[in-house]
Amino acid sequence: MINFDQVTRFHKSAILCPLILVAAISVTGCKKSPEKIDLTSTHTTAAETMASSTAEPAETQPETSARETAEAASATQGSDKVTNKKMTTQSNTHSSGKVSIDYPSLVNMEDSQKAAAIDALLKKNALSVLDAWKINDQEDSLNVNCQVLSADRNRITVLYTGTLTKKGDAVPTNIMYSNTIDVPNVSDIGFDHFADPYTMAGYVLSGDCEFYNVSNEKKAGLMDVKNKISLEDYTEMFTNADFPFEGDLPKVFSYEHQGVIYFSIPVPHELGDYAIVMFAPDNK
Repeated sequence: MINFDQVTRFHKSAILCPLILVAAISVTGCKKSPEKIDLTSTHTTAAETMASSTAEPAETQPETSARETAEAASATQGSDKVTNKKMTTQSNTHSSGKVSIDYPSLVNMEDSQKAAAIDALLKKNALSVLDAWKINDQEDSLNVNCQVLSADRNRITVLYTGTLTKKGDAVPTNIMYSNTIDVPNVSDIGFDHFADPYTMAGYVLSGDCEFYNVSNEKKAGLMDVKNKISLEDYTEMFTNADFPFEGDLPKVFSYEHQGVIYFSIPVPHELGDYAIVMFAPDNK
């Protein structure tokens, strides 16, 4: 005998099963939405930003974001290249009549106003010999070359050497002067910044005195003549050495290079007109 209640339940189950099966397929068959990427820890370089965006883009990320980020990173990198350029110098020449003086100016310094001030100071000091020696560019002959020993964001050291022939002189005089500039303060650095004038006077008069770049024959002559100047006179010359100065050009100029202190002293013409003494503090 047919049980109508069982038949009714069977038909209901037959109808519900496909619906349940469809719902199950619908749920299991949908792809899960990707989670939003946390970009807070990513690097800012263009290559890494673009790689991250290509590998797994976030749903809410605009299509142009990767390109804009890359452009921003590229601009930042370009700016760093300009900022990190090494400060250098270029040579300039003042030429008038029989006078020729080389002097440096700065290249690649970020602070243009400070660079202009330093350039003006370098030029002023280089050409100061014209007034100090009362040079007539039509009658006197002056040739000065410059050598930049060092130039960075702390200090610039320039050495000037050459010859001067005043009207009526039979032979030219060898000349030397130097200029050290404190870059942050745009100011001159003098002898007392490197060493104590009185102590160096005693050093010059001692048997330990060393001369820079001289032959043994010339050294013997210099060791003799150096002691003809007194301790007091050396001390005064060293105290009044270097830039800035007023009136006559100083008799002594000094500079420091690679930890060694160099300074000039006047000597007779037959020995070169000037000699450079060197003092290495670590060796004394």
